[in-house]
Amino acid sequence: MLQPFERLQEKYLQRLLQLQRFHLVAQTYERSAEECAEGCTGLLFSDYDLEGLALIHFNAVRHDAYAAMLDLRKPLHYNKLTAMCKPGNRFEPFWAVVKSTADLEKKINLGYKDQLRAYIKKHTTWRIGGSETIKPSIAVIFGELFITLKYAGQTLKVKFSDIEKV
Repeated sequence: MLQPFERLQEKYLQRLLQLQRFHLVAQTYERSAEECAEGCTGLLFSDYDLEGLALIHFNAVRHDAYAAMLDLRKPLHYNKLTAMCKPGNRFEPFWAVVKSTADLEKKINLGYKDQLRAYIKKHTTWRIGGSETIKPSIAVIFGELFITLKYAGQTLKVKFSDIEKV
């Protein structure tokens, strides 16, 4: 299972404060299973500059046992996150940011091209010739990785996890 996001580090929290991206939404992060120690729970944090946008995300993941809305300006929230960033706690925090979008897209193009073709064949009427290529683009929506495929004026947006299952 591809794990594209950065581990959350204390230095990133300071940078988020500087950028005035105070609002974070936490949720369980299943893709971290291979990187988490035994008994550790992966959490994914998405940052927002507007509280309203964070609230929309929070409402979308509200059913999650670890769903939470945090404000980095609140010392309790900031200190809790700082503690999570240190080794030896029961949570492994990740930040919904990729180091290089181009590198991730390249990795998906190379490593998942057969799954992408199979998904397109099964779920669309697109008939892509052998000499034609489709370059997927990526987006993160509510902590979920999405792939956007375009062909002949049509656009398909699909969860990456659905591509992995093919």
